[in-house]
Amino acid sequence: MSRFSYERFFVNNLIVLSSLLSNHSFLVAQEKPIHFSEIALSLGVDFQHHSPLTAERHLHGFLGSGLGWLDYDLDGWDDLYCCQGASWESMLNPGGTRDLKQSNALYRNQSGVRFSNVTPDACLKEFGYSMGVAIGDFDNDGFPDIYVNNFGVNRLFWNLGDGTFSEVGTAAGVNAGGFGSGCTWADYDNDGDLDLFVVNYLKLDLKNYPVCDTGSGSQKVAVGCHPRYLPAEYDILYENQSDGTFIDVSQKGGLRTEPARQGLGIVAVDFNQDGWMDFYLANDEVPNQLWINDGKGGFTDQSLISGTAVNRGGQWEAGMGVAAGDIDGDLTIDLFVTNFYKETNTLYRNEGALFFLDVTNEFGLAAPSQFKLGFGTNLFDADNDGWLDLFVANGHIKDLFPSANEREPFQQKSQLFKNRNGKRFQDVSETAGTYFSETHLGRGSAVSDFNHDGFADLAVQQLNAPLVILKNNTQTANRLLSMRLIGTESNRSGIGARVEIRTDQRRFLKTKMGSSSYLSSDAAEIYQGLVAGSKMEEIVVHWPGGTSEAWYPDQNATRLTLLQGTGRNIPPGSTGAAE
Repeated sequence: MSRFSYERFFVNNLIVLSSLLSNHSFLVAQEKPIHFSEIALSLGVDFQHHSPLTAERHLHGFLGSGLGWLDYDLDGWDDLYCCQGASWESMLNPGGTRDLKQSNALYRNQSGVRFSNVTPDACLKEFGYSMGVAIGDFDNDGFPDIYVNNFGVNRLFWNLGDGTFSEVGTAAGVNAGGFGSGCTWADYDNDGDLDLFVVNYLKLDLKNYPVCDTGSGSQKVAVGCHPRYLPAEYDILYENQSDGTFIDVSQKGGLRTEPARQGLGIVAVDFNQDGWMDFYLANDEVPNQLWINDGKGGFTDQSLISGTAVNRGGQWEAGMGVAAGDIDGDLTIDLFVTNFYKETNTLYRNEGALFFLDVTNEFGLAAPSQFKLGFGTNLFDADNDGWLDLFVANGHIKDLFPSANEREPFQQKSQLFKNRNGKRFQDVSETAGTYFSETHLGRGSAVSDFNHDGFADLAVQQLNAPLVILKNNTQTANRLLSMRLIGTESNRSGIGARVEIRTDQRRFLKTKMGSSSYLSSDAAEIYQGLVAGSKMEEIVVHWPGGTSEAWYPDQNATRLTLLQGTGRNIPPGSTGAAE
């Protein structure tokens, strides 16, 4: 090829490439941005988190609280339960007079346009320092119950089905006191009722709460001791006895075979798809844990061999929140963990055969998170394009760094990342709404389409600040399919079920979890975004316990109730037409 011919070839191809890039940029520019607006007060949700910081800056006061969506009255609309903090003085004097604003709160959803505080009417006053909340129907009566993990005595609120709850933690045997954090429901033994995993953080209480310091010389500041200098507390696995009581099976289940670790976030997922629920824990300043269920009542920690204990560099991090979902469309469940300031959050991609790969940098999530401290996190489809997007609530845990001659921002901006076809995440926070341009002390977060408009919304707890409800205003022709599972042979909540959705364009995998994010619980529904023009062909539910069924919904369906026993039975070893 002559020099002239080569140059002409190069120029022509450069023009074509530039044209393609321009067209791509044009298409991206023409996308309607994912957008949210903060509307809590306009809905009547006036919850204000209350955690007065002590002079010694005790650590628990910075960790904040979670929240959970639940349809407590079965009217078809998701209600909102908010965990509250407490002052040091009120914790020392639990019998003192309390204002209702210092209690955990239940807000009843009135057809998606208004919420009302029904805490007293529902008999749900709780004045402890509440951390995590898990929603599940532990007695299979059809009404969701509430478990609250406190710094102090834990609570189990039994839904009586008449709009009220009864606190039965002591009677049920699940009221262990301590420095609790996350919690989740899961039927680990596949006997048809929900068991309970309670995550604990540190082994200390109000009478045994060491205080350390940071800084040096005249700039030394007293603060709560760093977790690495304090003893950790063991987590607890409670087995449901099907009679309203639970027993501690942690020792028998192998959960005490290694030293206790400072746990915060948890998800229960059948990671190896063997039909038995596993547990993944985000731990603080120590390696994370992946407890794999052997189907015989025992667990082994396979975090190290699976690649989920530490990051790609072999370094453990300070895990806070955890989200699980299929981020790349390969029909396996991946993991995302929020971490500490000057670390990066970590995305573990499931490679199959119980092996995960840290792909944080490849997916564009390393640099945006290095100078953030993440807590709540959610993998959800914000624009209904069939790909799980990512929300992260950020905020530091110490406010005294300037006086200690350190410079790390206390309040921080939350982040929203759009999933680009399972290949990378794009930070779209700047165009996602006013909330994302402001700094906050984000903590727990949870997803619900609370107003039934076909878009997943977010609720976010903030430390010592009003609760945030982010209404999804994204404009798109894509649509959302909402699926509610009701177990009959398996647990009534359907927790642990795997759901495969097949359209004429793609296949999707969802899993029903008993909690997620940081100390929080999403709505009971499973949400699946469907691009405009796609046609649903089949939905297969793999129920806990081993049975599978298929449904063939109407193409215009947007909300489905999948009752176990009403679908087409799929024999063992087959996944139906979706296979």
